[in-house]
Amino acid sequence: MVFPLSLKHANSYVAKHVALVGDAAHTVHPLAGQGVNLGFGDAFALSRVIGEGIAVGSDIGEVSLLRRYEAERRPANIVMMAILDGFQKVYSIDFGPLNIVRAAAFNAANYFSPLKRNIISYASGEQRLPLFT
Repeated sequence: MVFPLSLKHANSYVAKHVALVGDAAHTVHPLAGQGVNLGFGDAFALSRVIGEGIAVGSDIGEVSLLRRYEAERRPANIVMMAILDGFQKVYSIDFGPLNIVRAAAFNAANYFSPLKRNIISYASGEQRLPLFT
């Protein structure tokens, strides 16, 4: 069985009393398990926003509250989706010189500990890119 690589993103994550998370909001190429990590990030952010709403007595389905979840997760998801799409495209090209450059870049990243730690931390959702902090 073959599953086509797909990349899809909802125009909006929220509406009154509705919030899309995980694959309902976005689908990515099945590379390195990042789809599930994005979904976990969505669920965590939404639960935090709902908790904040409950703490102040808000209607947890109010669009203005749910938009805070969307404002946090949409940019982070778009960045990871672009990175995964780039990886998929780079790895789908079989061209000798590109293969050498690609292998050298990934080997260098593997041996440069600070870079490797940051990549792993970002990919696991523990850290956000400076643009989104």
